[in-house]
Amino acid sequence: MLLEHLGHLVFRNAWGVLGGILLLVALGATQIPKIELRTSMDEFLRADDPIRAEYDAFLERFGRDDMILIAIEPPEVFEFSFLLKLRDLHEALENDVPHLREVRSLINARETRGEDEQLIVGELFDDWPETGAQLAAIRARALANPLYTDMILTRNADLTTMTIELEAFSEFFESDDAFSGFEEYGAEASNPEASREPTKLTGSQEADAVSALKDILARFEAPDFRIYAGGAPVLNTALMLSLVTDIVLFTVLSTVMIGLFLTFVFRRVLAVVVPLLIAIVSLVATLATMGTFEIPAMPISEIVPSFLLSIGIGATVHLIAIFLQRIGTGASREDAIAGALGHSGLPIIMTSLTTAGGIASFASADLVPIAVFGIVAPLGILLTLFMTLLLGPALLAVMPLRALPPLASPDLSRPAVPSALSTRMLTRLGDYSTSHAGRILGASAALVVIALVGMLRLQVSFDSLEWFPEDLPAKVAARKLDEKFGGSIALELLFDSATPNGLHEPEVLQAVDRARHTATSLQVGAIIAGQSISIVDIVKEIHQALNEGRPEARIIPDDRALLAQELILFENAGSDDLEDVVDSEFSLGRFSIRTPMVDASHYPPFGDEVQRIFAKELDGLANISLTGMMVVMGRTLAASIETMFRSYTIALAVITPLMMLLLGSIRLGLLAMIPNLFPIVLTLGLMGWLDIPLEMFSLLIGSVALGLAVDDTIHFMHGFRRGYAATGSVEIAVRETLQTTGQALLFTSIVLTMGFLIYALSDLSNLSRFGLLTAFSVVSAFLADVLLAPALMKVMARFSSLGVEHSRSAE
Repeated sequence: MLLEHLGHLVFRNAWGVLGGILLLVALGATQIPKIELRTSMDEFLRADDPIRAEYDAFLERFGRDDMILIAIEPPEVFEFSFLLKLRDLHEALENDVPHLREVRSLINARETRGEDEQLIVGELFDDWPETGAQLAAIRARALANPLYTDMILTRNADLTTMTIELEAFSEFFESDDAFSGFEEYGAEASNPEASREPTKLTGSQEADAVSALKDILARFEAPDFRIYAGGAPVLNTALMLSLVTDIVLFTVLSTVMIGLFLTFVFRRVLAVVVPLLIAIVSLVATLATMGTFEIPAMPISEIVPSFLLSIGIGATVHLIAIFLQRIGTGASREDAIAGALGHSGLPIIMTSLTTAGGIASFASADLVPIAVFGIVAPLGILLTLFMTLLLGPALLAVMPLRALPPLASPDLSRPAVPSALSTRMLTRLGDYSTSHAGRILGASAALVVIALVGMLRLQVSFDSLEWFPEDLPAKVAARKLDEKFGGSIALELLFDSATPNGLHEPEVLQAVDRARHTATSLQVGAIIAGQSISIVDIVKEIHQALNEGRPEARIIPDDRALLAQELILFENAGSDDLEDVVDSEFSLGRFSIRTPMVDASHYPPFGDEVQRIFAKELDGLANISLTGMMVVMGRTLAASIETMFRSYTIALAVITPLMMLLLGSIRLGLLAMIPNLFPIVLTLGLMGWLDIPLEMFSLLIGSVALGLAVDDTIHFMHGFRRGYAATGSVEIAVRETLQTTGQALLFTSIVLTMGFLIYALSDLSNLSRFGLLTAFSVVSAFLADVLLAPALMKVMARFSSLGVEHSRSAE
């Protein structure tokens, strides 16, 4: 047999195999530092996604809309000591925060006024107040300015904000396409200038800016100077830090817990060291491949190390269990290695392929973090398979082996207590299943019905703020900003007149103003519209200033020439603020409206209503389109739903034929899919009954659970077919399968369950839920294979389907 020949070959060249593999992995490990961390929400969409393409164009034209918002809470804003400290903070931020585009606060808030028929565009604190009367006058002007109210200042002046806008782009950085490494790596290596183009600020650069910001804020924080720092960049950095922490923590904990478990079960150094070494080397090889091909680490990537550790150890346990059984029966080490590969090699290969195939269904996902997982995890599984078949036998060949009875062998005269106990338990479960097949199938059917009802309650969600702990400062800040200023996320609407200087037309701006008035009073579901800003506000501000500051003059002038002249005066006064709301040709305008940070499922209806309002008012005057982080998050929600249905379909399409091929029967292959689908249905049903939504992490559970469930089913069916072909008895075949393969199934299920339960320790609620639910699905898959699968085989045998296969085998 080919795999047995491989065992002999590796045994005879063990040191060469070890040296070659470890040298290649060590060289590859030098590429691991090249792995880039990405957590920006817009990078969750593929580069060619129309929503992202429109958002990228928006960033190039107007800069970032995801600002860092800082709310500062004193007893009273307009008090000398507070304002002096606020000024010092403003200057510190301008001087010490890297990748900074602009800081806006009360200190440099724009104030426009007319003097002697001239337009003066200055700052609120151009003349620093020296007396209480001067400060009171500034306070009165600030509270009377509608561009300040609920934007940088609360109505009772007990809270003020600072807005920090980072650069949207950094020069000469690698392509921001997460998959560019596969397509362009060779071209970039031969032509370094090919990738030297301005690209978005990277996650690490954004994190540097946020880190510097926090250091500055920590110096100024005081009981009478309470600071709340929020906004997307702060949350992105918190997510990145959590990602890095979780990867290190979960990898270490998984290794320790699994090592302790293997020690308890096998009580042999070889049986502990070999699986751990294979898993760790496979993980390093996977990370090295990521670095080599510039595949980024993104949210969801933190589950890869622990996942691969569990998968690698699970595969190796099957190999070691049979190896120790052969050693226990007196076989030589070489024959035991060859025999173990001959017995378990094919199931290990098939389980690896099916697991990789199930998870690879995510590679086509519209969400980049999920697509990256769909590439990296299968790649790691295949590397683990390679290490199991080559590095595993090599390690078994050279490591010391004590001459003690193996714990995994049910045939030995003196089995250890844990082995005997687990063998008896599994055998009794199998006997009960075959003797009470009807009850097992009836109970399973009832559970499926209950689960299907629960699945009808499932909701799709993308609430990134909900992922974080309640006491996270960035989350506390987001809630404060929502409460006091109407939110920290913006909907961006673009109105395009398609004509140079088209926004000089009073009719167009008046239509925008009418739409603004309606939109800012909207409430759609959980979203209450906040304050807005556009060219309309600047035009009104200019016109009022040029008309003695009279409140009734805060309007859009009806005369086109006058409107254009006033805009020219504003630009000539030295202000570049128009660049933030209109393009250089005055043909394209930007309307920004603040909203609370809520579940992204609420964003599309709100955006649609705003777009409808503007389209109605600007019908025939301008074309309307939506963009901004809100639209990106809404698209992310839609992509989640598309990804789930597509991945589940692909996973079934890949795994079902593999099952048929392995079992040599279409009917048996289809039948074997029942215990594979059973844990998925149960898990999704449980989510529905517990009101756990489908989101970026939990939508992975179905395909991951399917890939893992198939592993157990393949090992069970492979052993069952051997036993049934030899005996023609379902009962005997099930009993023998559970006595030989059952322990490995139990141990690998325990390892996988431990590996996923580790995620319950995460501070991110979505990752914690993912770990618990996937662990539940692993346990369900194990029970399905030792209870449901035998019952199905018993029922099938009554219709002679299995008997025919036995007859053929007997012949």
